[in-house]
Amino acid sequence: MKKTVDNFKQFSWVRIFIIFAFLSSLLRTFFLFRERANIDFSFSLIFQVYGLGLFFDLFVIACVSLIPLLYYTFVPSKFFYSKTHQAVNKIFYFTLLCVLIFSFFAEIIFWDEFQTRFNFIAVDYLIYTTEVIGNIVESYPMGKLLGSIFLIASTIFLLTYKKVVTVRQRIFSLRCKKLVILFAILIAAFSTVDSAKLTNSLHNKYASEITGNGIYQLFHAYRNNQIDYDSLYETRETKTAIEELRKSITRQEPRSKFLNQDDISRLIPKPRNDVEKKYNVMFVAIESLSADFLQAFGNKENITPNLDDLSKKGLFFDNLYATGTRTVRGMEALTLSIPPTPGNSIVRRPNNENLFNISSPLNERGYQSKFIYGGFGYFDNMNYFFKNNGFEVVDRDKFSKEEIAFANVWGVSDEDLFEKAIEEADKSYAASKPFFSFVMTTSNHRPFTYPDGKIDIKSKSGRNGAVKYTDYAIGKFIENSRGKPWFDNTIFILVADHCAGSAGNTDLPMWRYHIPAIFYAPKIIKPQNITAFVSQIDLAPTLFGIMNLSYKSKFFGADVLTNKSNLDNRVFVSTYTDVGYFKNEKLYLLKPKKEKRFFDVKIAKSDRDKSSEVESNKYENSDLEAAISYYQSASHFFKNKKMDNFKTD
Repeated sequence: MKKTVDNFKQFSWVRIFIIFAFLSSLLRTFFLFRERANIDFSFSLIFQVYGLGLFFDLFVIACVSLIPLLYYTFVPSKFFYSKTHQAVNKIFYFTLLCVLIFSFFAEIIFWDEFQTRFNFIAVDYLIYTTEVIGNIVESYPMGKLLGSIFLIASTIFLLTYKKVVTVRQRIFSLRCKKLVILFAILIAAFSTVDSAKLTNSLHNKYASEITGNGIYQLFHAYRNNQIDYDSLYETRETKTAIEELRKSITRQEPRSKFLNQDDISRLIPKPRNDVEKKYNVMFVAIESLSADFLQAFGNKENITPNLDDLSKKGLFFDNLYATGTRTVRGMEALTLSIPPTPGNSIVRRPNNENLFNISSPLNERGYQSKFIYGGFGYFDNMNYFFKNNGFEVVDRDKFSKEEIAFANVWGVSDEDLFEKAIEEADKSYAASKPFFSFVMTTSNHRPFTYPDGKIDIKSKSGRNGAVKYTDYAIGKFIENSRGKPWFDNTIFILVADHCAGSAGNTDLPMWRYHIPAIFYAPKIIKPQNITAFVSQIDLAPTLFGIMNLSYKSKFFGADVLTNKSNLDNRVFVSTYTDVGYFKNEKLYLLKPKKEKRFFDVKIAKSDRDKSSEVESNKYENSDLEAAISYYQSASHFFKNKKMDNFKTD
């Protein structure tokens, strides 16, 4: 008579869990060693990292087990005991091993780029497989990597495999009962386990990330890919929040006149008693350009000689901060002048058409506004956003073969991109039209490849080479533009979309968000340093102040030149779920589940190692209320269509 065995044990889940837990613990050990300089080790921390990590590993295996257990519960007994079924088990077991080992290496690659476990970025990347897979193929030796995965999986398979299923619980009702119990346990765990609270108890962002499990984090990010501000974050009465926001705007723009009672629509008068200026604008968003790449912020490697030179010849921002860590978040801030609401950037959200943005006042004045991008703009919904908000799209599809001297998976080289931008400017000038060009670069992005022979750092040798090549391309761009008839009447704006990295010891390390910005126009703008703390959302209003425009506005940002003495000196920063408001060396952090945290922040301009961020219980209530008002109002306005463009008469 055949021996009866519990159907949960038949597939040797204990064996699989041991393998999975071993790989996960090995990965945690690797990350701990790699980030050892950023973690204050203690016995308690080590115990929590591996203990909580084991819990997440068990949770993942329990979830993974559902699919085969469903199969083993309901498959007919005749087939269950057949040789064919044994072959099916072997295939499944080997496939599962390959997936686990692939995940092991994939997490190392992801950590190398973002210093986190899988998160919402990984979820987004699953959508854009062409760019992501191409980036991986161009960045890593995939043949060797896949071969290693197959070899490791085969070795483990041969050492551990036995007949996985020989018998099972004969009574069908008992098999179903055990399956239902597992379902109930998992549903209860999903409903009650707060992974963020568990890992945040470590009080070190690196340790929190290392504790997690990449597969768990991936599905957690997928489940939380949409975030409703009002239900998850600290709020005030909506009318009160809007009133507080209007007071802040009035303080910084005392001459503005509000047009409605329930939003921030207003008329901004001309700053000077002079005519409006129809300057052309070449607005360049530079991929991943952290401030500390520039000599002006303490870099000694001389990788940005052209930007360093331009910083002395234009309007240079000493304390500008990115609103987020993604290109689309930077685009949102630079074009819409809005704080970063939790979740996806507005660039990627539905119902983002016909919004008031940086092109709106210019298009009313006859400008030709263009979004110029060297990649395929369907990525991250960029083409849709710009096309439906007043821009003509010029992406890689608009480049002829002759116009592309070099390209990688993300786009054409920055040199080719800037040549295209000049060509588009020439077209507008020939048509007697002023132009506004929003140009997005790609060369400073992994795999960090660019044309050989341009700079003294070999292509694909790392970030420094990509930064130096981008700087070289910018210098060439300015020089090639200098001979154009439109140059003297053009303002060049050079600003990073976001910083090169966002990892740190705290939830939101402020120093990581520091980026450079330069307004360069030798016949229009005198050299000047702006020392105030400024956000990306302040650049559009500042540009219009330089142009002496009187216009209707829905911008959250302020003109930092016209209103220099009235500025709040505040900065907006964010991760996917956390939003921060920085003012007077205090960071006010708003988190899901109505959580608020406060940090005393010291930022060293030229030596980031001297920057500090210490949690504190002390805060200014007026600044906390301002932070809530900004973020709550921004979310409310977008949700209720109060960011829509003004109707034309």
